[in-house]
Amino acid sequence: MEAPFKVGGAVEPPYFVGREWDLEILERSARSLDQHFLILAPRRFGKTSLLLNLRRRLADEPSLLLPYVNCRDLAGPLDLYRLFARALIGELERKRGLKGLWERFRSVFGERVLRALESLEEIGGEIGEWGKVYLRFREREVEEGELVRAAFTFPRKVAERHRVGVAFLLDEFQEVAEFDGRIFSILKAEMDRPSRVRYFFSGSSLGLIRRIFLEEDSPLYLMVSRHRLGPLSREEALRFLRERFSAGGMRVESETLELVYELTGGIPFYLQKLGLVLFRGALLGGRREVGATEVDVAFAEMLAELDGEFEVRWLSEFSPLQRRILRALSQLGEAGVTEIAHHLGMRPSDISSTLTRLREAMVIERGERGYLVVDVVFARWLARGSQDRP
Repeated sequence: MEAPFKVGGAVEPPYFVGREWDLEILERSARSLDQHFLILAPRRFGKTSLLLNLRRRLADEPSLLLPYVNCRDLAGPLDLYRLFARALIGELERKRGLKGLWERFRSVFGERVLRALESLEEIGGEIGEWGKVYLRFREREVEEGELVRAAFTFPRKVAERHRVGVAFLLDEFQEVAEFDGRIFSILKAEMDRPSRVRYFFSGSSLGLIRRIFLEEDSPLYLMVSRHRLGPLSREEALRFLRERFSAGGMRVESETLELVYELTGGIPFYLQKLGLVLFRGALLGGRREVGATEVDVAFAEMLAELDGEFEVRWLSEFSPLQRRILRALSQLGEAGVTEIAHHLGMRPSDISSTLTRLREAMVIERGERGYLVVDVVFARWLARGSQDRP
C-alpha cells in the first residue's frame, strides 16, 4: 500500500497540505503581474511546495511562464546565469512547443566556441544573443557583472519577443546575500523598467531578507509586497489528516487528530512526518485504528529520528547565550524579556540583542504575551533533554 503521507522534498496533491488562501493570493498576482512578492517563512513551513504548486496550477497558461530556481544551488554569478537560462528556456520550451531549444542552447557551456556559435546562430533572436554573452565571458571579454546583467535582462526580452508574462520564482533568495552586492543594484535597475516580468522571492532568514529588501540603503528597499507564511490553520490541518488517514484505510478519532495538530503546531513537514510514523506503526502492528497512545509513542519515535539533525543544529547554529535562551523558552513556553532574563539570572539588557538575532533568524517570534520558539517540535525535543545538553 502506498503511504498516505510524504516526507522530504516538495509535495503536490494529494500530499500537498492546504494553503488555498496563500495560493489564491499568489495566483491572482501571477496572472495580473501587478507586483513583486516576497514570501517569508521559517524552514519546514512549505515555501518550496507552495511555489511549485503555484507553478503547477498555472501549468496550462501558455501566455505565462513560471521559471523556478532554488537559490541554494547558486554558488556565484556564474550559477545564476546557468540556472536562469535552464529555468527560463525550459519554460519557454514547454509552453511554446519549442522542442530541443535547451539542448541547442546548452552547447555554450561546454562545446568549443565555434560549435557553440553555430548552435546560437541556429537559434537566433534574443536567445541566441543571450548565449553570446556567455561565450564572451568564456573568452574573458566581459566580467561577471555583465553576465549577471544579462541574466536579469533576459526574462524581459523573452516576454517582449514571445508576448508572454514571466513570473520568476526565486526560492531561498537570502542565499544570494553572500554574493557581490552589485547583483541587487542590477536587479533593481531591471525591476524598475516597465515590463511583463515579476519576481516571486522566498526566504527563511528574516535578518538577511531585511538587509536585501527592508533597509533604506538597500537597492531593493520596499520593492516587494511581503506575504508571511504561517503554520496551517487547525481546520485545514485536521481536514488534511482526516483525508490522508482515510486514504490509508485508518480510523482516527477527532480527539486524536487534535493531538497530532497540537504536537506538530500545524507545521506541514511535521504533520507529514508524524502521520507517516503513525501509519507505519499501525501497519506493522496490524492495526486499522490510531489513538492517543499511539500518537504519543509515534511522537517519541519521531523525535528520536530527528535527534541527530536537531543535535547538529543545536551545536552549530546557536551561540552559548542563544542556547540558554532557547532552553529557557522550551521550559517557560511563551515568555517576555524580563521573565526570560529572570529565569537565566541576567538583566533584560543582557539578552535583548540576542533575542533580536534569534528573531531575525526566524527561530523565535513574538506572541501575544512574549517570545516563543517557532519550531514547536524542536522546542519539545529541547525540553525533553534540556538537562543533558550544553
